[in-house]
Amino acid sequence: MDTIEGIVAQGAPHQAILDYVAEHDTDPAVLGTHGRTGLGRYLLGSVTEKVVPRSDAPVLTVRLPGESADGPS
Repeated sequence: MDTIEGIVAQGAPHQAILDYVAEHDTDPAVLGTHGRTGLGRYLLGSVTEKVVPRSDAPVLTVRLPGESADGPS
Protein backbone atom coordinates (compact mmCIF):
# COMPACT_ATOMS: atom_id res chain seq x y z
CA MET A 1 0.00 0.00 0.00
CA ASP A 2 1.23 3.52 -0.74
CA THR A 3 1.86 5.85 2.15
CA ILE A 4 1.25 9.51 2.75
CA GLU A 5 3.87 11.30 4.79
CA GLY A 6 4.01 14.76 6.30
CA ILE A 7 7.24 16.51 7.24
CA VAL A 8 8.38 19.83 8.66
CA ALA A 9 11.38 21.47 6.99
CA GLN A 10 13.19 24.79 7.15
CA GLY A 11 14.26 27.02 4.29
CA ALA A 12 12.65 28.26 1.11
CA PRO A 13 9.45 26.19 0.76
CA HIS A 14 9.88 25.37 -2.92
CA GLN A 15 13.49 24.26 -2.40
CA ALA A 16 12.60 22.14 0.65
CA ILE A 17 9.94 20.37 -1.42
CA LEU A 18 12.31 19.82 -4.35
CA ASP A 19 15.01 18.47 -2.01
CA TYR A 20 12.56 16.08 -0.36
CA VAL A 21 11.24 14.83 -3.71
CA ALA A 22 14.79 14.20 -4.96
CA GLU A 23 15.98 12.49 -1.76
CA HIS A 24 12.94 10.21 -1.40
CA ASP A 25 12.23 9.40 -5.06
CA THR A 26 8.68 10.72 -4.69
CA ASP A 27 6.33 9.87 -7.53
CA PRO A 28 4.16 11.91 -7.84
CA ALA A 29 4.45 14.99 -5.65
CA VAL A 30 1.00 16.40 -4.81
CA LEU A 31 0.75 20.13 -4.10
CA GLY A 32 -2.23 22.32 -3.35
CA THR A 33 -2.88 25.60 -5.09
CA HIS A 34 -5.06 28.56 -4.20
CA GLY A 35 -5.43 29.60 -7.82
CA ARG A 36 -4.39 33.18 -7.22
CA THR A 37 -3.96 35.40 -10.24
CA GLY A 38 -2.79 38.92 -10.94
CA LEU A 39 -1.59 41.06 -8.06
CA GLY A 40 -2.22 38.37 -5.42
CA ARG A 41 0.10 35.93 -7.17
CA TYR A 42 2.67 38.64 -7.85
CA LEU A 43 2.79 39.73 -4.20
CA LEU A 44 2.53 36.31 -2.57
CA GLY A 45 4.35 34.20 -5.15
CA SER A 46 3.50 30.58 -5.71
CA VAL A 47 5.42 27.69 -4.23
CA THR A 48 3.65 25.29 -6.59
CA GLU A 49 4.52 27.49 -9.55
CA LYS A 50 8.20 27.26 -8.60
CA VAL A 51 8.15 23.50 -7.97
CA VAL A 52 6.34 22.33 -11.13
CA PRO A 53 8.96 23.33 -13.72
CA ARG A 54 11.93 22.35 -11.52
CA SER A 55 10.82 18.92 -10.30
CA ASP A 56 12.21 15.74 -11.81
CA ALA A 57 9.16 13.88 -10.51
CA PRO A 58 5.64 14.40 -11.83
CA VAL A 59 3.69 17.03 -9.86
CA LEU A 60 -0.07 16.86 -9.39
CA THR A 61 -1.65 20.19 -8.46
CA VAL A 62 -4.96 20.22 -6.60
CA ARG A 63 -7.35 23.06 -5.80
CA LEU A 64 -9.76 22.53 -2.91
CA PRO A 65 -13.46 22.34 -3.83
CA GLY A 66 -15.13 25.71 -3.50
CA GLU A 67 -11.92 27.71 -4.03
CA SER A 68 -11.76 30.16 -6.84
CA ALA A 69 -9.04 32.49 -8.09
CA ASP A 70 -10.27 35.00 -5.51
CA GLY A 71 -10.04 32.62 -2.53
CA PRO A 72 -12.54 30.46 -0.60
CA SER A 73 -16.21 30.90 -1.43
